Order: sequence, then C-alpha cells, then structure tokens
Amino acid sequence: MPCAYHINLEEELVTVTGSLQVTLRDAVELGIRLLNDPEFCSALPHLIDLRGLEIHRSTEESAQFKAFVLNQYCKSVKGLVAVVVDDSLDRKALAALYHLMSRVRGGELFDNYEHALRWLMRNEFAATASLKNLRQ
Repeated sequence: MPCAYHINLEEELVTVTGSLQVTLRDAVELGIRLLNDPEFCSALPHLIDLRGLEIHRSTEESAQFKAFVLNQYCKSVKGLVAVVVDDSLDRKALAALYHLMSRVRGGELFDNYEHALRWLMRNEFAATASLKNLRQ
C-alpha cells in the first residue's frame, strides 16, 4: 500500500503517511476510504506526512485530486490539517501543494515534522480550553 491512514481516537489524531512512490489517484482513493471509515470524526486534527515521497501525477489526476480536496475533504474535515513536506517533492509539486493548502481552512504546510505536531497540539489545546471556558 503506497499510502495509509490511522485514526487514533484515544490520542484524538488522524495520521496519513505514504511510502516512496504515490500517485494522486492513490491519494484520492485513500481520502475516500478515510472519509467513509466508520471511526472517522470530522473534528479530529490531521497530520499528513509527505516526507520522502515521490508523487507521480498526470494533468487529469491533478485536477481530480484538487477537486477531491476542495469539494469533499475540506467539507468533511473540521479539524486542523498539518502537512509535512521535504525536498523529495519536486518544485512543481510543492508549489501546487502550497496553493492548494492555502485554500484549506485550518490547513498549514510545514517542512519540519516536530513543528507540525507542536502546532497541532498547541492549537487543539487552545480550542479545547476555549470550549471548557465557555461551558463554565
């Protein structure tokens, strides 16, 4: 399996990873499985790790991926989304991902895994604290 996800309800985090070579079709299929998973919770934050990946894409797959992210994924995910990249992605893929992430509400692009994780934890803690204060 070139890419996979894990829903950790105990830690309240969804992680998505890939290995070596992934097509955008693989990514869309994974996203559809994630959104249809009975354990999927729209409020959970997502940590998407794209380090070390080589993404193969065609123009048609790029359009399908963009449509999936903007029309299905964004409408289904209410939690924060941190995407971690490195220089294994070519410049064109990085630019496309940057532009796509700028349209994802609560989405942020990182070049450091630990920074992405800290950003998620800090923001999720702040959101949880705000909810607790409102209840009191």
